[in-house]
Order: sequence, then C-alpha cells, then structure tokens
Amino acid sequence: MTMFSKKKIAILGECMIELSGQPFSTQEQRFGGDTLNTALYLSRLAPAIHPAYITALGVDNYSKHMKAAWEEEGIDCSLVMSNPDKLPALYAIELSDDGERSFQYWRNDSAARYLCQHNRYSDIMNTLATFDLVYLSGISLAILPEEDKQTLLDSIQQLKTQGVKIAVDSNYRPRLWAGQAHAMEWLEKLYRLADIALVTCDDESLLLGEEISPERLTERLRQFGVSDVIVKLGKDGAMLSDAERQFEIAKGNVVANVVDTTAAGDSFNGGFLAAWATGRTLKECCHWGNKLAAEVIQHKGAIIPMENTRYITSLMNL
Repeated sequence: MTMFSKKKIAILGECMIELSGQPFSTQEQRFGGDTLNTALYLSRLAPAIHPAYITALGVDNYSKHMKAAWEEEGIDCSLVMSNPDKLPALYAIELSDDGERSFQYWRNDSAARYLCQHNRYSDIMNTLATFDLVYLSGISLAILPEEDKQTLLDSIQQLKTQGVKIAVDSNYRPRLWAGQAHAMEWLEKLYRLADIALVTCDDESLLLGEEISPERLTERLRQFGVSDVIVKLGKDGAMLSDAERQFEIAKGNVVANVVDTTAAGDSFNGGFLAAWATGRTLKECCHWGNKLAAEVIQHKGAIIPMENTRYITSLMNL
C-alpha cells in the first residue's frame, strides 16, 4: 500500500436524471453529469479521498435516490444542498435506427441552477477553504443565472487567494450559452482562475470557431495564467505542460473495441485527479487518466460497472 498525504478535493456542478429509450415506451432511468462522473471515478480509484460533491437537489424521491447512490460510491455528500422548491434537471436520450443519439434537456429551473442562491452557499464556500483543490467545469458555470456566474467566480477567486488549487475543464456546450462571445467572455474568466486546465482541442476549436492545435491551445491558456495545462488527445493520450516542461506526451492506450465514448473526458479527469491527490507527477496523472478513459469507452454509458474499474484501483496501489 502506497503511503500518501490524503488531499481534500471538492467537485462542483450539476447531476441530472437521465431517461434512455423511445418516448412513451420503456425507458431506463439513470443519472449523469460531467462533474458527477468525475467525482464518481475519482472516488472509485482513490477511495480514501472521499471527494465532496457540491450541488443542489430537491427533496423528492429522485433526489434522495441519487444522493444515496453517490454515498454508496464513497462520495462525501455533506455539502449537497436541498431545495424544497426545485427538482433535479432531466434529460432524455433517443437512439435512432442508424445508431445516432439525440438529447432533450429540461434544466432551466433545476435546483442546481440556483445553488448560489441557497442559504447554505456562503457557509459551504467558507468550508472549501480547508480543501486542497476544487474542480468545476464550464457547464458548472453555464447553467447559472447571469448574476450568479459572477457570484461563483468571486467565490472561486477567494478560495484561490486562500491557497486552494482550482482545476477546470471547459466542457464547452454551445446550447448553454447566449452565443459564442458570451461563452468566450465567461470561460476566459474561469480559465484565469485555474491552476490546472483539463481541456480538448475539439471544445476549444468549437469555442473559437477555428481549428486549434494542442500547442496553440496550451499557449492560449498559459497567457491566461494557467500553470498546468493538460490537452486530452483521445487515443493519442494527452499533451501536458507545466512551468518547467513544454509539450510532453503521455501516451494513450490502444482500444480495439470502442463501444461508447460518453464520459471519456470526465473519466480521464477522475483518473487524473486520483493520481494528483496521491502526489503523482503530472505525467503519471495523465497516464492514469488515459488508462481509466480507455476502460470506460469499452462499455455502454457514462458510468460503467464497479467491477470494471477495480483492477485499475489495484494497479494504482492506493
């Protein structure tokens, strides 16, 4: 068993109810969300960390069942806020005859959208000053009302001044923003607070409206003050850059049978943070992110069975 200084990690965002299947037919119920996926995989790979998840839910049975499931995964839910006047967001996945997926969302009045207005929000942000790292994504910011976006960034800025590391994945989703310029404005503000960026060229190219290389993306984020830049390259692994090292590649894993790329990036982030929390080098963090993502894409759905991640946990020797 590797001995390490246990670091405290909190992850902030939204988890939604998922309906999968054809309308007015048999549908499977699950839950999902980019930050929740990352928290869950982090918890599986580094069980001693007990990452805290920060979101808002309702007091309905769906909310209770989701929270109970997260706790069973070892996630600390003590910072999950309950709003008796709101419900969790909902999305539906439909699969066409040719295998293409389409999504419908109901999230404009979700509990998570108003988490900054919750009466526990200030106390929770004060609690986070005792953590080593807070992770959030562009989606965590995008779903908030305009005035609450600044509230959240002000809280993150305060945590940063208190020595808390900030990790960010842009996870750019155009439909969540009022337009390209709107997204660029807010995501730049988020990047300027980040110590670690976990990004993709696909997201950034979509945001900028032009193709961007990993090298240029790294330089762009360095101009915003990000010290550790990780560009996820899919099957090619990840490009990493810190203050002393430029454009080093952590090789990917060969996957012969890709089943579903859902949560590939989220799971990479979970594996990366698990290694980071145990004091691994940046390249080692990318290695474990690559390894976990390679396993996840061989299974259907964002959250794969527990037994398919146990061997990675054992390999990490935590």
